[in-house]
Formats: sequence, C-alpha cells, structure tokens
Amino acid sequence: MTFTLRPYQRAAIDGLYDYWASKRGDNPLIVAPTGSGKTAIIAQLVKDAMDFPGTRVLILTHVKELLEQGAKGLLAMYPQAQIGFYSASIGQKRLDQPITFAGIQSVYRRAFDMIPPPDLVLIDEAHMVPKNTSTRYGQFLADLHTANPAVKLVGLTATPYRLDSGMLHEGDGALFDGIAYDIPIGQLMDDGYLSPVISKGGAKQIDLTNVGKRGGEFIESELAIAASDPELVAATVAEICELGADRKSWLIFGSGIKHANMLADGIEAEGYAVEVVTGQDDMKGRAYKIERFRRGEIRALVNCNVLTTGFDVPSVGLVAIVRATESTGLYVQIVGRGTRIAEGKENCLVLDYGGNVARHGFIDAVNPNRKSGTGDGEAPAKQCPECQTMCHAAVRICPECGHEWPAPKFNHGNQAYDGALLSRDAVSEWLDVDEVSYGRWKKEGKPDSLRVTYYCGMTRISEWLCPDHGGYAASRYHARMGVLGATAMTTDDALDECDDWTVPSRIKVKPDGKFHKIEQLDYKPKEVDHAKQAERERINSLLDEMFM
Repeated sequence: MTFTLRPYQRAAIDGLYDYWASKRGDNPLIVAPTGSGKTAIIAQLVKDAMDFPGTRVLILTHVKELLEQGAKGLLAMYPQAQIGFYSASIGQKRLDQPITFAGIQSVYRRAFDMIPPPDLVLIDEAHMVPKNTSTRYGQFLADLHTANPAVKLVGLTATPYRLDSGMLHEGDGALFDGIAYDIPIGQLMDDGYLSPVISKGGAKQIDLTNVGKRGGEFIESELAIAASDPELVAATVAEICELGADRKSWLIFGSGIKHANMLADGIEAEGYAVEVVTGQDDMKGRAYKIERFRRGEIRALVNCNVLTTGFDVPSVGLVAIVRATESTGLYVQIVGRGTRIAEGKENCLVLDYGGNVARHGFIDAVNPNRKSGTGDGEAPAKQCPECQTMCHAAVRICPECGHEWPAPKFNHGNQAYDGALLSRDAVSEWLDVDEVSYGRWKKEGKPDSLRVTYYCGMTRISEWLCPDHGGYAASRYHARMGVLGATAMTTDDALDECDDWTVPSRIKVKPDGKFHKIEQLDYKPKEVDHAKQAERERINSLLDEMFM
C-alpha cells in the first residue's frame, strides 16, 4: 500500500530526518497548521519505522477522539499497520502491538511495562504537553528514556507555544529541543490546500476595562460578565446572522455557558437551527450535536472552548470569536477550525469581538513571545459609597451593607476587527510625519538602544536603532547613518546628536497586529500645503490676540 504525500508533507518528513542526521537533537517539533494533514505525516513516519524489523512506535495524546481519529487515518493510509490501544476511555489496554495508540492518562505509569520499549514516540497536539518534568507527560517520557536511552520523540502541533511557558522547545524543562520543519500557513492557502480567511465586521467589541487576569489569562467569570451585556449580544447575533447568511456552517466561541446560551437563543430567534456545546455535556451528547452540525442539520454550533482541538468539520465557513484570550496558541487554534477546504467553500469569514487579532497579530505572523501589557493583575477595586468597604470591581451588591450598584454601562466604543488576517493582505499606507522624538530604550540583558517615535497626526509609530548591538541590528543603523547625517557609533553619542538628524517627511507603514511595521522612510522635503499653512497661521494669530 502506498499513498502520495503532498510536497510540503514530504518536505516536513525530510526536514525531520535532516534534523536527526545533523545531530541537532533527538526530540524535535514539526509545526503543521490545522488542516495540513498531520495524519499523513504520521502515517509515513510510522510506515518508514516499520521498515526496520522489531521497531516499536507509540502515538501519544490526551483526547480519546484524537486517538480514534489517528488510528482510523493511519489504517486508511497504511492498512497493514498492526495497532493496539492503551486507553481506558476506549476500553482497550494492549501493549503487545508494534504500533500503540495511547492516552497519557492511562499509560503514564506503564513505561516499563512496554517490552520492548518504544523506539519512536509521536505526540499529536504537542502544545498540550506542559513544560514540567513532574507532570504525567514528563514522568512518562523520562521513564521511557530510562527504558530506552535511544528513544526519539517527535511532537506535531499547529502552535509550538504555550501561554504559561512560551515556546515548547526553549527554556528549562523543555521536552523538545528544536523545530525540524515549520509548514507556512500562507503557502498552504496560496497552493489551495487550506481555505483562505477573511474578516469584516461592524458590531461592537467586548469591553475589557473591568476584566482582570490570572495566570496571564483573562479571568473567565469577569470576561463572561463583560461579554453578556445584552446590547452587545444583540449586535453580535445580528451581525453573525447577516454576514453568515450565505455560509453553510457557523462555529461560535462564547465566554462561558450563560453567554453561549444567550448567543444561541438570539440565533434561534432569527430562525436558524443552533446547538450549544460545553464542558458539562456528556461525550455521547456532545458527539451527537457535532454530528448533526457535520451533516448540516444545524447552522450554528456555539461552544465554550471545547472545540479547539480534535474538531474536524471542513464546511465551517464562519468562525465567530466572541471572547478574548491572551493565549496566542488558543487564538490560532480557534481560527484554524475554519481553514479546512470543502466543496463550494471559497474562504472562511472570521469575526473577532475580543480584540484577538490586534492582540496576537496576523495568523501567519503571530508573536507568541509578546508580553501582556497589564500583567497578571486583578481588575480594579471600588469603594462602597455606603460603608466604604473595598469591593471587587465586578461586584454588584456590597457584601457588607447590601448597597447595590446600578447595572454597568459598557463602553463598546471600538468596532469588532475589520481588517486583514494574513500579513500579506494588510495594506500599506504613507503617513506624513509631523514630529520625531528620540529616547533611550533599556531592555534587560541587552545593550541600550535608541527609540525613535514618529508623530503622524493622531498616530504614533516607533522603531529602534541599535548602534551597540552588533550584527544585523547594528547594520540597520549603519545603513541609515548617511541619510540621517549621523556620525555617532554608540547609543550614548547618538543621543547627544540625534536632535540634529534629518527627519523623514513621511513613512510607509503596514499594520502588524495592534502595531505598525515601518516599511520605508521618505527623506525628500515635504511639499508645503500653502492653504493649510495659511490657516494654521490665521489660527495662531487669533490665539495670540486672545491671550495678549
């Protein structure tokens, strides 16, 4: 039995073998976007391993559905595979087959019972593996390495990072040691293997003013309160129904069970069939709802963060993110639910009501190492006007005296995201520069640099010049010295002379998440708008008369 790999799948496998051959490490990651066909990659790796008699392969994950999907996909491509399951949820515990699909919850104490021990371990959805040797994954993999010091570990994921610990292959306790191959999502869309994603919207965003954070993520209960504002829910439902009218299947991510049901009630009132899926559903009931959605019997499926992995319904043509998250991985996984291709599907419409695109960036250029601007602080407190007790900002009734605050009026002043979701689709624009300022920029562990801020009307754009950094960073500054009229070779000297540097008349910028990337600077003299200049002089003259 043979099956044909797509070019990028073959490249990913070759990249893995090159990684091992070059002795860069034993435990790499393959980054494969949702819908890119990880099953085919796994099948080829397993088939290659089985060419060596006596080889044992373990395919490890954390979700029953992923085990079942993985085994079904492997057998479809490699029918000769001799497989067994070790999973309580599946009802089978076998370790006597060359290929074992195992749930970590069941197998984590059985590393030394696997005789002979595995030679190759493949972890699907590797972003679910905590960077902590004391976890089930950590203990099990350490035991496997004791049983077979030559065992190799490969993680497959669309998102090689976690909110709590950053990149999976970096830092203390990392179970992976590098990225063997990263399949670019933009290329897959260009080549027709994934559905393009677009965005448009006009309804309001969730007001996050009083939503605090814990452990780096928004506090669920406070996010649910903010998202459940009836005015916002009504506007969101109206927009989803209007923009999704010609799209087959809508997948909606809500902010808690109550909020999910509010969205579902609104959609149902508009005449569309809808179901709600939450973590409180039993597995049989959840599977039934998903199957109805897959068959097209219901238009909308609203869920509370339970359909981010192991969910495969290619017909999804609208993804509505009616929640906010600080997790870049979760954001990418959510958008990925709509990137599979299907007959008659030209693209997937993503509606973002939680500022997620601005927070994390384009899905092909996310920044998982960014730092949250507000840290892990709680939402602000407020003082009761009756008894002066300090209460949490979200409290409606004072626990001491019973004073009741009026229902909050949410400030939905910003519209839902309406722009590009891929970096290549972002539109560049020229902005006139009114003023430039310079300042010292300090970053722990790095030499000081020069922060340059361009004031363009109400917009501020910053860049960093790094004379002291060496390498590429310093070369960028050196290349600019001539046009700036700079002579300084250090940051200290640059700060002394920068006020005399030539200032660009305009800059060309491109949106990059909630920031802008400078693409070009124009140092030609700015053309004088004589009408504006005359008006400015007239206003200044009037002001002078008023204050004389």
